[in-house]
Amino acid sequence: MPEKICPVCGRSSNEVEFVDRFCKDCFIKYKGIAKIPDKVEFTYCSICGSYKYMGQWSSGLDTLEETLDSFLKIYITEKMKPIDPIKDVYIKNIEFIEFNQSFVNAKITIEGTYNNLVLREDKLITIQLNKTICPICSSIKTQRGYNAIIQIRGYPDKITSDLYEEVKNEITDLLNKSRGEIIKVEEVKKNGIDLYIRDHSYARSLALKFKQEYIAKTIETYKLIGVNKDGSRKSRLYISVRILNLKQKDIFVYEDHPYVFISKGLYGILVEDLKSREKKIIDFDSLWDKGFKRYGDIKT
Repeated sequence: MPEKICPVCGRSSNEVEFVDRFCKDCFIKYKGIAKIPDKVEFTYCSICGSYKYMGQWSSGLDTLEETLDSFLKIYITEKMKPIDPIKDVYIKNIEFIEFNQSFVNAKITIEGTYNNLVLREDKLITIQLNKTICPICSSIKTQRGYNAIIQIRGYPDKITSDLYEEVKNEITDLLNKSRGEIIKVEEVKKNGIDLYIRDHSYARSLALKFKQEYIAKTIETYKLIGVNKDGSRKSRLYISVRILNLKQKDIFVYEDHPYVFISKGLYGILVEDLKSREKKIIDFDSLWDKGFKRYGDIKT
């Protein structure tokens, strides 16, 4: 291969690797290996740390710096344009040089390849920080924006204190994991709990969870609350969740016959006929479809 002389620094290809007509150092210095934006805007929620990209909100990481690092890798990679004849450019590293309330200066290290030669370039960019409140946190803060209400009650009477505390603990755990889907939790005079939910589908999945875990009956109803921009009706979903409120040795009446409640099973409840003392299983569907009422407590 004939010797090349760099037109900028005068070094030859016998001394240093070349990229096209230039030595690699001059090529990086005067042409660069890729073009990236030198200014970036980053909109994030000051409450939950989520960030907005292409009109959508995404969950943030543990810290703002980690979230920004993740965002920049996505954003810059999509915007990055290699300088011909460089191929396969990628972000090698991101270093935050200055970090304050309104902006961040960062050094972006980019690598690319030319034949078997790996090239590296550092670029400085400025990130404008736009602090706001995401729609989910705004709904939680104002306690608005709910489209469904789950009404948790006991049956055949109000929830006992032990079961009530168990349900409350379950709801607290769900609240921490819901990512804003649960807008508000409201206790109803120790008789039950109302959950204000942002989305219909999430409300249904939550109601199903309570139905399976606590042997509950669910009933859905709708209430018209307005009209959408397209003219369609806007309705609020109400889901009544009636949790089976029987404990061991409780007596209840089912199909006009008294039974003693023994335990819950996978497919029904184990009971004992109060008169014949015979044991049987009443399946859940039959129990709820035919209904039952409390008779009294067994005295021991």
